[in-house]
Amino acid sequence: MSPLSQCKSGDTVFVKGFTGGAKLRSKLHAMGLMPGEEVEIISSNGGPLVIQAKGVKLAIGCGMAENILVSCACSCPRNTGCWQR
Repeated sequence: MSPLSQCKSGDTVFVKGFTGGAKLRSKLHAMGLMPGEEVEIISSNGGPLVIQAKGVKLAIGCGMAENILVSCACSCPRNTGCWQR
């Protein structure tokens, strides 16, 4: 698992959990991000990440993205870290 902030544009990942407090988890749940959710990274270029989940595009700030733990959606043997090309 790695933070969402380490993902690159075009990656598809699954949300595994959150490391922030209750306020952060509540905000992410209100945005529709739940553990198990598939997320596509639309844009990741130093500013806020633009992601798509459930057909909705969301902008996630870098600080918030650090607290969202994800794993890759590919079929690599370790199923972790392969977006770090």
